[in-house]
Amino acid sequence: MQAVEDNLLDYTLWNYTPDNTNLHGDQWNDEDFSIYSPDQRTNPRDINSGGRALEAVVRPYPVVTAGDLLKLNFNPFSREFKLEFRHDPAISAPTEIFVPNFHYPHGYSIKISDGRYEIQRSRQTLLYWPGAERSLHKITIKP
Repeated sequence: MQAVEDNLLDYTLWNYTPDNTNLHGDQWNDEDFSIYSPDQRTNPRDINSGGRALEAVVRPYPVVTAGDLLKLNFNPFSREFKLEFRHDPAISAPTEIFVPNFHYPHGYSIKISDGRYEIQRSRQTLLYWPGAERSLHKITIKP
């Protein structure tokens, strides 16, 4: 996933097999790629219970970018997220970033190159409005 992000490629994770089991995997060709397994679900009240490799799969990402995306990186070990983009001055809407509570249960710190931001924790969203004095903008999120 880091290679896909480093190359700024679009992607979709598609493998969800609801009848996945630890014994038989995805029930086809001995594959076991599902990101969810009922066998691993321990708490029905926890949306993440039963999830597999969630540290890598659940990650921050730009939902919409007010310009051209130049760099994107998330390190699941340090939980540091970096985004760099060139703002399109014709766009007044903010850049919107999904910031999952999964990785930041106790909040996070933000460093921006300029402009202003708003955290909408209940929506797991960071909104960023770049300043007009620069065209290149950087955002870093850390636990």
